[in-house]
Amino acid sequence: MHDVKSGWFAGPKAENADWFALMLERVATDYYFWRKNYFPEDGAVLTTRDQRHQDEFRDQFEDLLTELLGRLKADCPFYSPRYAGHMIAEQTLPSIAGYFAAMLYNPNNVTSEAAPVTVDLEIEAAGLIAKMLGHGPGGWAHLCSGGTVANFEALWVARNCLLLPHLVSDVAQRLNIQALPCGHLPSSWIASYASLFSQGVDAEIVHRTIHDSPANASVQGWTKVCTTYGVDAVLIVPETYHYCFDKALDLLGLGRQAIRRVRVNQDFRMDVEDLKRVLDLAESHGQTVLAVVCVMGTTEEGAVDPLNEIVNVRNQRVGEGRPGFWLHADAAYGGYLRSMMIPERIGLGDSKATAILKGQQVNLELHLPETNACDAFECLGQADSITVDPHKLGYVPYPAGAISFADARTKPLLRQVAPYLQESSMAFVDEVKSKQVGMYALEGSKPGAVAAGVWMSHRLIPLDTSGHGVLVRETIRNACKLHALLSQDLSASCRVECLCPPGSNIVCYAFVPKASSNLAAINRLNRELYTRLSIGSGQRANIYAQKFFVSRTTLLPGQYGYSTVVPFLERLGVSEEEYNQDGVFLLRSVLMNPWYRASLDRGKDVLAGLVEHLFETAEAILEEQETGG
Repeated sequence: MHDVKSGWFAGPKAENADWFALMLERVATDYYFWRKNYFPEDGAVLTTRDQRHQDEFRDQFEDLLTELLGRLKADCPFYSPRYAGHMIAEQTLPSIAGYFAAMLYNPNNVTSEAAPVTVDLEIEAAGLIAKMLGHGPGGWAHLCSGGTVANFEALWVARNCLLLPHLVSDVAQRLNIQALPCGHLPSSWIASYASLFSQGVDAEIVHRTIHDSPANASVQGWTKVCTTYGVDAVLIVPETYHYCFDKALDLLGLGRQAIRRVRVNQDFRMDVEDLKRVLDLAESHGQTVLAVVCVMGTTEEGAVDPLNEIVNVRNQRVGEGRPGFWLHADAAYGGYLRSMMIPERIGLGDSKATAILKGQQVNLELHLPETNACDAFECLGQADSITVDPHKLGYVPYPAGAISFADARTKPLLRQVAPYLQESSMAFVDEVKSKQVGMYALEGSKPGAVAAGVWMSHRLIPLDTSGHGVLVRETIRNACKLHALLSQDLSASCRVECLCPPGSNIVCYAFVPKASSNLAAINRLNRELYTRLSIGSGQRANIYAQKFFVSRTTLLPGQYGYSTVVPFLERLGVSEEEYNQDGVFLLRSVLMNPWYRASLDRGKDVLAGLVEHLFETAEAILEEQETGG
């Protein structure tokens, strides 16, 4: 059967390279043709004689380029299905071509004056992503360098929105106008703020009053405003939250002590009952919730939080006349999984699969993710803000993140004018509709090449079940297959315990010596396995001799409570005391590579080969440890 994605990538053996190299040559030729024909009457600046005197520089250039190309051969083969390490794989050919083409022009997407083409491409590309995520035409989205910056910006907006009831009240009183009342949800706070500009008062006066308000944290500072209005804000996150939120609270001035953690269940999804407990506790202490963060694809386990249930919790609280909260979805990794649901769910297919294990065909029962993960993605658009990374499951080059807001009226809350970027302020409605990005975003200068790459990839490979959805669906099935293979009894000296069934396309697991299951022995075995299936910092390894790659993570008691990990620890045979002392070192495989099924169709089961190699290596390590070798 024809593989729909066969032309999307270069291929593990560079099968599409000859054709694509011609495309890149066409890009370079076209670009330099453009330079030659801009006012040709200006004539050449570098004469033929000048060029003849460049031999020494060109020799040095070629020699250094040769060195660079040689050194790059020690990089990881992310394109190969043998690489099952971190969140990186092939990049789509359209994204590379778009990036390369725009990179030659070097546009700076801080403003359309410095990037008259690629700012438009960014808005269009971000719009495609926002539509996939479920945000409608009333929202706004833009690209950034990655999930960390996107999460920073989401909390920045949430912080400013949190104070809108105080700001609106103060400004309305000063201007003697009647704004819309602030309800219990961020959407009503934003609507109330927008209504300040529809009361017949000159926009400049409204802006000036907002600027001077004691409730304006951007001007007055967070600490001063919180002291004035008695605001004690906390950020509610699951135990699986990304460490960038610690940095964000540091930078926003709330401090890391403002984090409140919600337990996750044994599948590492947020426990909604514990969320209710944490919300009630904050309310009883007179604290205001800055935001509730749900993780749609955790970086370690690939778990998807039950966003649909979290939305129900918020609606229930508001219905009871209690405070709502800003809901942020950190879908940096998992956001593109929603492409499997557009225009409707395609499902994950048969729960059975075949493998070629030790030369024999075996039948496997796959533990496919539950449908409630799909239920969570169905209502992703109800989040007030969503982070997603095109440079992860979007398969485009770094650096490419994106942030999407449900309501474009949040833009003016972040407005920062530079005289050389904007001559004068705009009316509120014009700001909301503006295609400018730089003055409403955390980052200033950023490469327009990224926008071109994302735009071209998502235009050619639709973010739905006819395109991208097919690709990410297969990655989930591959993770489930790896999970099933690791569960096979393939060794007399060791076994494997998986942390949990895959929630997306990541598998975490630990090899356990059958002779001794104390945690020190388990960690020692898995650390050595990781060392042999990875490249350490500063190492100049022979990549051609490295058969497979995995990554690693650690379950730490400071991050995960004992109740969260106890089912896994019991399977390991590890005590609470051991866990609290050392934590559990895990191997981690991210199954992003698009070529596992194609390889299997041609008789090469790479996933089974990875499992066989892991077991063989584990056996060799245990034998060396036993003999002192």
